[in-house]
Amino acid sequence: MEKTDYLIEEAVPLKQERKGGAANLLQSALLLEASRMVDDGMEIPHVEAVAKSTFGIPSGFLARMDEIGIGNTCAYLKVMADDSQSDDPIFVKYYNFFKPGPALEEKCRKGREAGAAKLWKAGAREDRDPEDVALLELLRKRFQAVAFITAVEVVEAGLLEIGEVEKLCRRFFGWKEGPFAMMNRLGLEETMRKVTEKMEMSHRQEINFPVPKMLIDQVRKNEPWPLNSRIR
Repeated sequence: MEKTDYLIEEAVPLKQERKGGAANLLQSALLLEASRMVDDGMEIPHVEAVAKSTFGIPSGFLARMDEIGIGNTCAYLKVMADDSQSDDPIFVKYYNFFKPGPALEEKCRKGREAGAAKLWKAGAREDRDPEDVALLELLRKRFQAVAFITAVEVVEAGLLEIGEVEKLCRRFFGWKEGPFAMMNRLGLEETMRKVTEKMEMSHRQEINFPVPKMLIDQVRKNEPWPLNSRIR
């Protein structure tokens, strides 16, 4: 994957190269999940509000997609979802995980016609939490599960260390806490429960949801992630 195909510059040097990078992979997975929530009938202000409250960020992922550009996002996801080479490490691990759903496909089509237009217009309406607390929690769990599996996978693949992923998410993405610290706070059993629920939901929609072996092993050990360790 050419550097120019990335959504953003990699903020932390990778230990080895792989198509999609690390920061780009983590961010695009969350952008994609936000768009899938729209596919599932969620209102844009609700999706944005939950993203902001879950990660402590100033704007949601749909607004972030508009900032990056729909065209750039779609071009990146097209490369990530490429199924022309069955031995491609990303395809082997993620299969159709990065394939855009109907809502984003429509934005991609309009983006090709409209150029750099901001098509989600996520900031056009005031973000607000849904009144249904159960719905809010469902969306939060979905975002968390996607963040957890992608964060663990880039460590498992040898792209970054745990501490480097934490630094990336806190300092570059502006999260209030990194994904591994979040998993430690929730507890590994609760983390796996969220991941399993999201995996089952994705499979019902015929979307792959790769749960890293590294995460399964850590849950079995029932030990917190070593946030400052350089041992994967």
